[in-house]
Amino acid sequence: MSSGQPIRDDERDRALPAHERATGSSESAEGISELAIPEIDSGVVSLDALESLPNGFVVLSGDGAILYANRAFRALVGTKESPLSGTRFQDYLTRGGVIFYDTQFAPSLQLRGSLEEISFDILSFDRSPVPILVNASVHRSSDANATRLHLSIFVAKQRRRYEAELLRTRREFEEIAEIVRRSTDAILRLDVAGSILSWNHGAQQVFGISSEQAKTRIFSSLFAESELTVIVSAVESLGRGEEVSLESSVLHQSGKVVDVSVRLTPHIEAPGRFVGFSAIIRDTTANKRAERALLQSEKLASVGKLASSIAHEINNPLESVTNLLYILESYVHDPEGKKFVMTAQEELARVSHIATHTLPFHKQSSNRSLVDLQKMAESVLSLYRGRLLAASVRVLAQCGDTDPLFCYEGELRQVMVNLVSNAYDALRSGGTLILRAHTSRNWRTGRRGIRILVADSGSGIGADILAHIFEPFFTTKGIGGTGLGLWITKDLVAKNGGIISARSSDRGEQTGTVLNLFFEDPIISQDDAP
Repeated sequence: MSSGQPIRDDERDRALPAHERATGSSESAEGISELAIPEIDSGVVSLDALESLPNGFVVLSGDGAILYANRAFRALVGTKESPLSGTRFQDYLTRGGVIFYDTQFAPSLQLRGSLEEISFDILSFDRSPVPILVNASVHRSSDANATRLHLSIFVAKQRRRYEAELLRTRREFEEIAEIVRRSTDAILRLDVAGSILSWNHGAQQVFGISSEQAKTRIFSSLFAESELTVIVSAVESLGRGEEVSLESSVLHQSGKVVDVSVRLTPHIEAPGRFVGFSAIIRDTTANKRAERALLQSEKLASVGKLASSIAHEINNPLESVTNLLYILESYVHDPEGKKFVMTAQEELARVSHIATHTLPFHKQSSNRSLVDLQKMAESVLSLYRGRLLAASVRVLAQCGDTDPLFCYEGELRQVMVNLVSNAYDALRSGGTLILRAHTSRNWRTGRRGIRILVADSGSGIGADILAHIFEPFFTTKGIGGTGLGLWITKDLVAKNGGIISARSSDRGEQTGTVLNLFFEDPIISQDDAP
């Protein structure tokens, strides 16, 4: 090449200008007959055979000058001349190809003796680059003075398209694999027997087990025992080529049951052979929780409307009964009788108060007051005295050694009645009922207040039921229970600045339930402040 200037990017793929082309090699000739090609001279390879090859074939001198080019190569570069006198192979390469030929290809070929499937872009008759693959070998004369380079040239357009398509497909596969790997859904690939073949990050989150642990498991072992029949049936449907969608429950490594949606897709190969399946499993626990909350909200809204309607309807009869009790009081002269009438009036007033406030759906009363817990306990227990005696229940009320509680009296009374009523239901066969109040501290905050305990020695509550007792509409009393008692109790305790918890035992010799109420009393807390 005559110029020592660097090649610009915009010149890299252009043909070499005429003045830069080689003027020919001293080994070139006017015709093929002047070439010393041993294979042709010996008759092993005929000129007609070379000319009829579908691929290009050229013979070059050591510096790249073309000594011979067959018909396929001449057609590729767009000339009928033979043997392309006065040109070099490099003249038909792009600028980048020239540099590669001179600096990499030719030295490697001389060193190794042959090269296979070397990629170039050659300039065709319309000067557009055409991808080619070159197989090359070095042939030296017997006296080692002359060197010939034999190049077989194959157009690689289709191969380049295949390679580009393969690269695009590989990139798409890698993108999809990354999406699957990072998905928050569990995405599994399984064989016909249900053995796990692949396990993504989402599956680790849903099930709490690693990929290595998962590959020792089978698909059905991931589900709760109650779901096994459905899962086995679903896998059988996959064998018939059917897709399956279902709602189910799986087991987390911690033992927790997780609600999920499952989508199973069969993998079918020709001719209709079932070779495996994939599973997409989505954690729907949060969705189910939201659905349940929405359903409960709708139920509570309905209860609120019903409660308001009932309160409106019973207010007039309650007023009439109140008047009748007032009249009855004037006819009763016996002290014990008067006491019963007064108790009836107080309870009727409480019923009227509850009706007016429509359970928890009306704002609470406006004023708090100091409530003597001993008197309240005696009053509440007196309502159940007859039933407790009949059931042989021993009652222990220990509320006299505590300070008065600053609260809404009517609401606290309703709380106590609900808890004593539940305790009585648990003691129909006898036992002990304890109602105790004392000054205490909040175990979490350390602040002082008053703790009230309502305990019974009944049969106890199972752990699975205990976790739901404060939820609305949850009941174990069948058709006789509304499922609202403890829910209302918890709400009323919260309105009075308190918290409520429960513990229970239903196994062993000592069974029973304890309801624990703590009210952070501002008066006691102020006295305790430094």
